[in-house]
Amino acid sequence: FYVLALALCGLLALSACSPKAADEGNAAEENKTENTQAADEENKNAAEGEADAVDATEPTAENPIVVDKENKTVKVYAEVNEKYKDESTMHMVVSKSGKEADHAMFKSDAKALDFYDALDSLGLKPGDNMTMDNAGKAQVEGDALDVTFKFDGNDKEFKIDEVVDDSSKQPIDIRFGGNHDTQEKLNTGCITCLLSCPAGITSNHTHMIGDDEKDKFTLMLNKDNVPADKTPVVITYTAK
Repeated sequence: FYVLALALCGLLALSACSPKAADEGNAAEENKTENTQAADEENKNAAEGEADAVDATEPTAENPIVVDKENKTVKVYAEVNEKYKDESTMHMVVSKSGKEADHAMFKSDAKALDFYDALDSLGLKPGDNMTMDNAGKAQVEGDALDVTFKFDGNDKEFKIDEVVDDSSKQPIDIRFGGNHDTQEKLNTGCITCLLSCPAGITSNHTHMIGDDEKDKFTLMLNKDNVPADKTPVVITYTAK
């Protein structure tokens, strides 16, 4: 009986070390590894998703317009063009792909018509009262907007009158002028103009085109508040 028992134990031991048993063991280990890798990938994707959700609240060169319907804001990514610390211009923000890009205080990766759509998505009403015929004779209408600036490396949010120096000392009054079809036709790229403009998606109700020459005032960047050339800036338009 003792010899029989030893023989039986030997058979069981051999069975455990058989190729089938080894394959089952390897399969179990592979499944464990695959499950661990899948869990790691899921955790990584979740972390990236959370990061994207945070990043999506601020515009970037790659995603230059962010709309916040709850707070009625449109944020636009742009860069400083310091040329206009020393020269006057009516162009405040212009798309880099637009014809007037080199004449703007701030150049943006945003497209002007995409900016129009962003304001429209907030339910804002464009004035659509400006034409090429009445330019210089009419003031832009449309829903009013507060405009603020936050420069890279500075936590302060500047008001438009702290960034743009209007030597006439009149308040800047930005309106949703509209002008979708004119902008589509001319492709000036004008997102915001500082004189009432027939092509700008938004522009300044305070002054008509030609007022700066007639009344001898300038529109320039404030050297004390605006940083160096090409500094990124987030420009926020908020419905009043």
